[in-house]
Order: sequence, then C-alpha cells, then structure tokens
Amino acid sequence: MSYFLRNHIKTFRQSKFVRNVFAVATGIAAAQAISLAFMPFLTRLYGPEAFGALAAFTAILNIITPLATLGYANAIVMPKTQEGANAVARLSLVSAVIASSVALIVIYAFQEQLASLAGLSSEPNLLYLIPTSLVLVALLSVANQAAIREGLFKAKSSSYVASTFIMNLGKLGAGYISASGITLIVLSIFANLINYIILMARVPKVGSFDFRQWFGITGIRKAAFEHKDFAIYRMPQSVIRAASMGLPVIMLTTLFGVSSAGQYSILLVILAAPVVLLGDSVGEVFYPKITRAIVDKTGNTFSLIIRSIFALLLVASIPFGFIIIFGESFLPWLLGAEWQLAGKFSPWIALWMIAMLVVRPAVAAMPALKIQSLLLFYEIIVTITRIGALYIGYLNKSELISIVLFSLVNVLGYMGLLVVILFRAKRE
Repeated sequence: MSYFLRNHIKTFRQSKFVRNVFAVATGIAAAQAISLAFMPFLTRLYGPEAFGALAAFTAILNIITPLATLGYANAIVMPKTQEGANAVARLSLVSAVIASSVALIVIYAFQEQLASLAGLSSEPNLLYLIPTSLVLVALLSVANQAAIREGLFKAKSSSYVASTFIMNLGKLGAGYISASGITLIVLSIFANLINYIILMARVPKVGSFDFRQWFGITGIRKAAFEHKDFAIYRMPQSVIRAASMGLPVIMLTTLFGVSSAGQYSILLVILAAPVVLLGDSVGEVFYPKITRAIVDKTGNTFSLIIRSIFALLLVASIPFGFIIIFGESFLPWLLGAEWQLAGKFSPWIALWMIAMLVVRPAVAAMPALKIQSLLLFYEIIVTITRIGALYIGYLNKSELISIVLFSLVNVLGYMGLLVVILFRAKRE
C-alpha cells in the first residue's frame, strides 16, 4: 500500500496537467487573497451604495463585453497551426474595433437612459469609457488565450496577481480622497489595461505572443468561417448569460435601491472567489486537454469530466459548507454592521456557487463536443426563469425571496445542463 501511494503521488506531482493547474490556481488564489484582504477596509470606506453603483455599471458592461471579440478569442486555442491562431487573434481585434464604434454610437443616442440604469445620472459622461473598455478587454482576452495556447500559465497568473494588487491599492488610496461609486468604476475599467501591460512585459514576443501578427485582416474571413460556432452560439450565450447574471443587480437597483444591489454584489465577489480559483485554474488547463482528447480521440471524455467534477465538489464543500452554516453571522462581522442583508443572502448563493463550479469541466468540453447550441438554448430558458424568480420577490416586497428563488433556479439549471452534457460525452 505504501509503495502504491508513493508511486501515485510521484506520478501526480510529475503530471504536466497538475503542474499547470497548480500554476493557475496559485496565481488566482493569491489574487483572490489580495482582494479579500482589502475587502474589510474597502467595505468600511465605500459603503453599499458605492459598490451598488459599481455593480450596476459592471453589469451593463459585462452584457456587451462578449460582443468585443464576438466570442472568437476563445477559439485561439483551437487551430493546429500558428498562423491559424494569429488569424483568430486578428479577427478578435477587428471585431473589437467594430463593437467599440457601435457602442459609442449607442451611448451617444441613449446616454441618459443608460446612465440612469447604471446609477450614474450625476456623471453620465463616464459611459464613454465603455468603448475604450471593450478594446482593452479584447486585447487582454487575446493575450490570455495566447498564454493558454502556449502553456504560459505561470506568466498569466503572476500578471493577474500583480494587477489585482495594484488596483486594490489604488481603490484604497483613492477612497480616502473620494469614496464614491465613480472612483470604483474608473479604476475597474483600467484594471484590464494594467493586466495586459504586465502580461506582455513577462512573455517572449514570439509565437502566439508576436503581437505584430495580431493586427491586420489577413486570414480573418477563413478564421471566421472555421470557428463560426463561437460567434453563432458562444457569443450570444455569453451575452445572455451576462445579462441574466446581471439581472439581480439591475433589478435590485431598480426595484429595491442601489444599497440592496451593493449588498448582493459584494457578497458575490467574496463567494465567487473559490469558484474563480478552482473553476478557472482547472478550466483553463482542462479546456485544451479535453479539446485535444475529443478532437484527436486520445482519451475517455466521460471519465475525464467525471473525475474533474468529483474533485471540484470535494474541495468546494469546505469553503461553501462554512458559509452555508455560519455565513449569516460571519459576513456582517467581516464586512461591517451595515452588511446584514449580505449575510442573509449568503447560504443560498453558496449553494448556487457549488453548482456553478462542478459544471465547469462539462461546459469546457462543449465546443469540442459540438453542442454549443445547447448552451445558448439553456441560457435563454434559464434567463426567463431567473427573471420570474426575481419578480416574485418584488411582488412579495422582499430582496431575500428574490435571491433565494434566483439561486435555486441556478442550481436546478446547472444540474440539468450537467446531465445532458454527460449523456453526450458518454455517447462520444
């Protein structure tokens, strides 16, 4: 038995997959630790209203962000040739230029309505930062996907950690000058630029990182046709998902006030930390691995997904189990007395986070399984159900009922999606 365990531990430690997951996980864990360390100071400095304004603005930005690259940036890992990957990068950036131009026109035409929705009626001109943000998101997306393709997970993670520390330090310092939602919004927009600059400074300018190959239009028509399922299915799905996930913030702001939205949004930041840590670290490494296994027919797809799901479920049970049991009293102690409502939200959102996490490996396999259309259909159905859940809470004049029903809809939806994907993987 001792020999058996030592042999498997040695194999585990020497696994390239495990090393890559560890590199990503370490970076994300450090970044999340930095954000959580700053959080008790920021919540006492800014307050629910400021975080509510940031959350409403971010919800709108996240809805249109998938349009920046039309979903093509996620396809950089797919081509077998370097030129094919560069063509996808060029396509992504051309799409971003077009999307940012359209966003500028829309903001000019509907500035007052959008500013009111985002809680920026006093500073509507901040909306003009959105087109710039779309370009920055596209550049960072291309750089991140190139890092995944080249296996430079350590450089990607360390850049994320450094930019996270700089931005949190900036929020803390700026808060003593102007502790407002506007301050948080401006700093959050330029976080992508800082991340991009640090990443590009850490990687060799060769292969996928020869950024001179990212600009132009050569090969973009062919790339758009070969990976059209990302634009047809993944991009609309991402938009709908962002809209549905931003629904609580937007509807809480509209129906109950910006303070309620701030209570929800800060809780989501905290509870999403383990999901980002585990989900992104496994997902980013698992995505190219499962893609190669399916495309090249070199592995058991069903087995790979199942093992990843059980590993994530085992690890997730510790932090989320604590929140489910003690969250209602622990979070107000951590954040401050004015965050009582966040504590009441926490057990239900923790259940939702567990479901979101365990489905990640299955979702990563969907492009290679050619079932991205299923994800689009799923998001449409679940979004409609989420709206109904939130509105029932409004009819009962209770933010808590809205969040409870919203969380349960997410849990049931993710479990249904998981069953369907596993069935398809089993057939594969």
